[in-house]
Amino acid sequence: MNRCINDEFKPIQYIALGNTSNIPQKEDIKLGNETSRRKCVCLADLVEKQIQLTASFKADEVIGTSEIGVFSEQILISHDKYSKIDESFLGVAGDVKIEYIFQFSTGGLRGGWKSATKNHVFYVYEPNNVVGVLEKNSNSWYSQVDSIDDLDGLKGAYYIDTNSKNLYIRPKRDMILEELEEEEIIVQVK
Repeated sequence: MNRCINDEFKPIQYIALGNTSNIPQKEDIKLGNETSRRKCVCLADLVEKQIQLTASFKADEVIGTSEIGVFSEQILISHDKYSKIDESFLGVAGDVKIEYIFQFSTGGLRGGWKSATKNHVFYVYEPNNVVGVLEKNSNSWYSQVDSIDDLDGLKGAYYIDTNSKNLYIRPKRDMILEELEEEEIIVQVK
């Protein structure tokens, strides 16, 4: 993140495209086969907790590509792969605006759970945008469901009531409130 927002490390300067089919690896120091590179504009959105990079490429530079990377001078910061883009995908000539977004999230142990009216369902007020729930002791991520009623038949799930800002969870196993506090539930938000 330092590379995105300050000069302690060289900040992000470029978005690059390439055409290899190799799967990106953590050790990568360059794209598999870089075909074009453009200087990008970097905007930080503290409300959404994201860094948005934007660059314009000619349409013919995008056609045939299947990988993208972000660089600070010569250092590769991020490397991703996508399905090869062909003429039918773009269908245009001219410039193509590419946005590359780094979405940051934070998480922490949550306490203060209360028992809901449904058996083995608990809730806590959470004003932030929840993106995940993790049961730390079992290292199990919960699935998001569309309604509180869906928690009846699905263990290891969560529901967010957008009106009350309550986060409801149904743990992986049936338990009482005192046992839940020992489970160490991590709520991840953005």
